[in-house]
Amino acid sequence: MKQTICSVGDAILLEKLPDNYDITPIKSIVEKADVRLFNLENVLSDRAIYGSTYCGGTWLLAKEDTLDSTLRFGFNGCSFANNHTMDFSYDGLFDTLAAAKKRNLPICGAGKDLEEASDYTVIETENGKCALISICATFNDAARAGHPSDYLLGRPGLNPLRFSVEYHITPEHMKALKEISAGTHIDGRRNRSRMGGYTPMPPEGCFGFGEYNFRESEVEGKFSKVNAVDMARTENTIQKALAVCDSVIVNIHSHEIKHDTDDEPDDFLIEFCRKCIDAGASAVVGTGTHQLKAIEIYKNKPIFYSLGNFIFQSDLVFCMPDDFREKYKLPYGLTAKQQVAERAKRGNGGLHNDVNNFRSLMPFMTFENGCVERIVLYPLRLDMHTGLPALADQAEAQIIFDYLCDRNKQFGTVIKINDSVIEVELQ
Repeated sequence: MKQTICSVGDAILLEKLPDNYDITPIKSIVEKADVRLFNLENVLSDRAIYGSTYCGGTWLLAKEDTLDSTLRFGFNGCSFANNHTMDFSYDGLFDTLAAAKKRNLPICGAGKDLEEASDYTVIETENGKCALISICATFNDAARAGHPSDYLLGRPGLNPLRFSVEYHITPEHMKALKEISAGTHIDGRRNRSRMGGYTPMPPEGCFGFGEYNFRESEVEGKFSKVNAVDMARTENTIQKALAVCDSVIVNIHSHEIKHDTDDEPDDFLIEFCRKCIDAGASAVVGTGTHQLKAIEIYKNKPIFYSLGNFIFQSDLVFCMPDDFREKYKLPYGLTAKQQVAERAKRGNGGLHNDVNNFRSLMPFMTFENGCVERIVLYPLRLDMHTGLPALADQAEAQIIFDYLCDRNKQFGTVIKINDSVIEVELQ
């Protein structure tokens, strides 16, 4: 049995599609697939709700009917575990889930407790069932869903993927770090808490400095590992889904990076994605960092470490908690859009000033009997003013192709381009 799957990256649509926007070129491709997925990266609500004390960078809220605009592209499945899921606390979470349910849109990645948040959703098609799992690695800990215990209810939130990080430094740097700790007493409170058993000790052989763990080594660098509990839960969910579905897609939302740029996946992300494939997933689709990351073909199955943005309107907010104004020391009286614009002026223009955040991919995958047969990539170019996508022209497609070729070197993935369409070479 053949099954086709099309996916896009993050959709942040805060204003309904304008009448003069031509949806047809992208929609005509999306609708050819059996399974058609996107990641919803803003909250939906039509009522006055609370803003959380934290957010995913900017509090992102849209009116419920913007979802109808996104669904005009033809999508039939939605992931919702990302760093904006809990921008507006429990009310925002439940209003968003209710908006999807009202439209019979399969959605996953968040819920009333961890069991619901980590469960898969099913997209039923004429060519079989596909399970979608959504998980997020970038989140405030208060956004994490939890299991019930004793007579306590489970905690609403998102499906979390935790990870640990160690920083390896030379003996000379370790000596200096310990001297800084002793001289500043930065770890005084934390050390007393450790003595009382309230704060876990650093891993054996590591020195804890603030929130970070350092290990002495001749080779310096950052090394991360996936959380075993969250990994096992995801593997179990994949295997549970395979008992009733023909394919499983895992969406992982992560803003973590290995070095200093947004285009290289971190160690734990590579570990997680490969273990998902080992557990039986047909493909892993990464979102999060607003730029494209590499594609890896692992055991003849695709891993997209980040597809970038599909719709990018995070500067078109219509409301904002006063915490935003206070954090950036902005004057009273500014609208939400003006506040975001003022923040951008204080840096290099923000995310909306980087053209790489407006280049994306739309993979179209063909599977037969669970094995990937073909992967076609449609390059997308987002308008830097409206944040809306269009199929890239030949010049833009070539830029995206060259960019992707350079990042694919890490995994040895080979791609070719023909008439503005990219295809992955499979063995």
